[in-house]
Amino acid sequence: MRKKVFKAIAGCAAVCFLAGVIIVSGGNRNATAEDGYIANYTFEDGNVGEFMQNGLTFTIEEGKNSDAGAQYGETVTGNACLKVSDRSKGNDWWERNGVKFDLKKLTPGVRYEVSFDFSHDNGEVEEKEYSVQRAFKIGTYFSEGGDGSEEGTTAMYGQIGSLMGVEQGAWERITGTITVKEDAVNSDGEYYLYIFMGYPEAAGEGGNVSYTDKNTEDYYIDNFVIKEYVAPTAAPTASPSPAPTMEAPAAEPTPYVDTMVGSGLEVGYEEAVGSLLYVVTGIDTVQVKEFDKPKTSLVIPDTVVIEDYTFKVTSIAANAFKADSDIKKLTIGANVTSIGKNAFFKCTSLKKITIKSTSINSIGKKAFKKTAKKATVKVPKAKKAAYKKLLKKAGISKKAKIK
Repeated sequence: MRKKVFKAIAGCAAVCFLAGVIIVSGGNRNATAEDGYIANYTFEDGNVGEFMQNGLTFTIEEGKNSDAGAQYGETVTGNACLKVSDRSKGNDWWERNGVKFDLKKLTPGVRYEVSFDFSHDNGEVEEKEYSVQRAFKIGTYFSEGGDGSEEGTTAMYGQIGSLMGVEQGAWERITGTITVKEDAVNSDGEYYLYIFMGYPEAAGEGGNVSYTDKNTEDYYIDNFVIKEYVAPTAAPTASPSPAPTMEAPAAEPTPYVDTMVGSGLEVGYEEAVGSLLYVVTGIDTVQVKEFDKPKTSLVIPDTVVIEDYTFKVTSIAANAFKADSDIKKLTIGANVTSIGKNAFFKCTSLKKITIKSTSINSIGKKAFKKTAKKATVKVPKAKKAAYKKLLKKAGISKKAKIK
């Protein structure tokens, strides 16, 4: 199941809209539409800004200030930050794990830059063999509202920027961009940004980091900023070279290569669609990371639409559905090329598998170990021999029927 983490805090500040000017009071800065700041919290004035309240404790920590800005050429000043405590007092999994900021105050269609500095003083967790490192990220949560039932509520999660790790006592900065949608801003449900800290259980494995253990430790944030995104200034164009004295053959035009990922989405961006959580892995590819909502019949689709852009589903993450005894039937889409280790390990009820892809070249260790002993696997006829070999190496039962 998806490990849901991140949420909220205190000190609601008024936002006034006067003649097109946005004035943010109760925060650490008065910002006008001209300089593009929606929030700029340094916590030097003792105010915790407009973070939303959810039962956590927020205190201004004197004598502890972020120096992360020095890596970006900023002059480091100040002597305070925000301490986030009592994280076990939230209402549910997400609310136990962080800070949230209402995104409905942002203007639809405008691109914003989001950043903050983070730190912690937490040591090793010996019983779980965790080091002093903790993982941080920013994300978004959107709910359309509904009748409160699982069927009547649509929830979507997304990651902004990349997952970051920080050692005990150090400060790091995480940053990314977001463009809010009008339907999200005008919905009856919730739409907010969250800050999350968790144990990096698979540190160093990129998008395959998981958060199965609840983390209610204290942490610190500083220099929380939301401002209108300004594109970097292009470098000046070099002076044209003198025309050659001899006529040279016309050069072939350089082909255009779209280096943006999806609709500007970064590698590592996460979003839940339907019952699955996906992570962006390339310009037009995503990986299935885990369940967002458990299902007995699991379908890994050929493609998925995220932020109005169609991605091919090309891989299944390591440990994605490990020990999920609810899964009875599995269909693997036509674009999958790899399945991570332990992906379906101990899925003891899984006894019917259909593989549509003809391009799988890698199935990780124990990916199908301890699935149903008499499972049946339907594979493309031309790949039967190759897939049988891969599945056996991945631990599928000797009594499984591959056809």
